[in-house]
Amino acid sequence: MPTLTYEAARDDDAVAIARLHARSWRAAYRGHLPDEFLDGDLDAERAAEWTARFTDRAGTLTVVARDTDGELAGFAHTVLDHHPEWGNFLDNLHVRPELRRHGIGRRLLAETAARLRAADPAARLYLQVIAANEPARRFYRALGAAESGVEVSHLGGVELQVVRCTWARVDTLAAAAATTEESSP
Repeated sequence: MPTLTYEAARDDDAVAIARLHARSWRAAYRGHLPDEFLDGDLDAERAAEWTARFTDRAGTLTVVARDTDGELAGFAHTVLDHHPEWGNFLDNLHVRPELRRHGIGRRLLAETAARLRAADPAARLYLQVIAANEPARRFYRALGAAESGVEVSHLGGVELQVVRCTWARVDTLAAAAATTEESSP
């Protein structure tokens, strides 16, 4: 397992984030989304999306895990104050497929929560996860998320049921940052 640092994304990280995002979707969403979508020009689509997102990053927080060579191991992207009831929206959490199950996703969530809590001690966080993705749902529940609703989302040309996972306060996630071995700048 490489040594990682966790930090706010830099303006020039958009392309690397897009590449990791497409790769992660292909690994994690196979069977949930059409193969035609996942095998199509997902790299270009994600690059366009992330380039646009990074043109104006106001109202967002993107935390990355970076190895000693500067390569991204994962990222978490949050839209701040997204919903009046559920708070900040964790729009993306992705880890390089070969590095999954090493605590990187957990640490990215903890780092995000710590930053949210520093800005607002009563910060709330929510996300949406594909309902059929039971491993991801177990992961979020293990980190204290409550499943608080099912909605319909559209991705890859299909309609998906997604479960809303919420944290009424980010304290439990933020505390996880203090208990990990890796340092954060």
